[in-house]
Amino acid sequence: MSEIFEYFFNAYFHQDWRDDYDSSLAAVEDFANSESTESVVQLAQALKETMNNGELPQNTFNKFGGNFRPESEHMTVNEWIGKALDILDN
Repeated sequence: MSEIFEYFFNAYFHQDWRDDYDSSLAAVEDFANSESTESVVQLAQALKETMNNGELPQNTFNKFGGNFRPESEHMTVNEWIGKALDILDN
């Protein structure tokens, strides 16, 4: 699980990710459209497992190398994961 998170957050939520995307969910859409089906499925499964841990702290994604906190877009971590899963599951 941590390998797909490390890849996703390092590649799509690096220090300057906001120069590339208008929002965090636009980054998720790019991942879903650019990466292999296997990677998209792995990320969705990892996010689902993470969400099953209850309400998560805002620095959850920072622990995996991502420079993003959902509160910057007025969401909890679990709300953000739910929206990301909607994108990944389509």
